Amino acid sequence: MKQSIPNLITLGNLACGLLAITFVMQGQPLIAFILMVIASILDFFDGMAARALGVDGELGKQLDSLADVVSFGVVPGLIWRHFMMMRGVCPPSGFCINSYVWMLIPLAAAYRLAVFNVSDNQKTNFMGIPTPLTGLVLGSWALFNHSLGGVAAIKFGFIELDWLNHFYVWLYMPLIAGYMMVSDYPMLSLKFNKTDGLNLYRYLLLVLGVVFAVVFGNYGFAIFYFAYIGISFLGFKLHPTE
Repeated sequence: MKQSIPNLITLGNLACGLLAITFVMQGQPLIAFILMVIASILDFFDGMAARALGVDGELGKQLDSLADVVSFGVVPGLIWRHFMMMRGVCPPSGFCINSYVWMLIPLAAAYRLAVFNVSDNQKTNFMGIPTPLTGLVLGSWALFNHSLGGVAAIKFGFIELDWLNHFYVWLYMPLIAGYMMVSDYPMLSLKFNKTDGLNLYRYLLLVLGVVFAVVFGNYGFAIFYFAYIGISFLGFKLHPTE
């Protein structure tokens, strides 16, 4: 029985993803995003449960990846598409490639997760940006960008983030996010080790996550995404042998 507990949690992740797709198609992206957040919590606990019960294995690993493709690949892709359409990225008739850029998100997620399953060099850190983080960032970015009026200026005191609203940022962000998922750039995980020189950068990520949430509110995820890339590059540049 205990062998089934982690898999049931993973199936809960997948169920949230499937329900989220339904709500996006019904024009309710907020509920879809909430379900994606719940899926991320379940995604965190299924691995923890498997290790605690001593039942982690190949089946759970494969099932987890299948669930993640749906919850953090297809769902954020559809949320992105929903708001791209609302922003009028294409003319009302005729073929338009812009309406298909969202597909890069689930395609890259599927490829990344397949690579992750067959690689043995991602036990302490990641190669490329993790799929759940990418999905949550893109989903929240699209959702909260629209809640601020889409093309309205984004200001936090003296800090202006208008570029987050630029049409070409919206158009090319799925390409950028997809590339970063499947890249072979080393990226930090939050797995701490007492002798690891990268721990300083992991603590910095945690602190910045809180700061960005307080300062930038709804846009904290988007700002954190770029900070995560920068801090990971800096950490591995200064500690190349870690």
